[in-house]
Amino acid sequence: DEFVIIKNEESISLVRLSVGDLGFNDLTTQDEIYAKAVSLGLALCPPEVGPHLRLLYNDQPFGPMLLIGMKPMSILGGDYPRIFSLRHYYGGLSLDTCDIPSDMRWGPENRFVFSLGK
Repeated sequence: DEFVIIKNEESISLVRLSVGDLGFNDLTTQDEIYAKAVSLGLALCPPEVGPHLRLLYNDQPFGPMLLIGMKPMSILGGDYPRIFSLRHYYGGLSLDTCDIPSDMRWGPENRFVFSLGK
């Protein structure tokens, strides 16, 4: 129910930033990361950015996942809300979701995608 498609097509400019790029050098909560991004004029992405970006980002470097800065969604049968993540591992390119428990902490190397806002 929380995954709602935008009714009218629109272009969204995106930016990829590490937690370190946002000024955090230690493990940091998602709420702190999101608050810092918003204070810099960025916005959370609509959930559909995850699937669309996966279709477009065919040259994603191998290795660390790319997290979509979005409002976490409840998934039927899941213990925690989740956000989309893009990965490029041995199995190839994938779109996945990532658990976001309230005590989750992200390191400076973790990378998020945010919208540049309106």
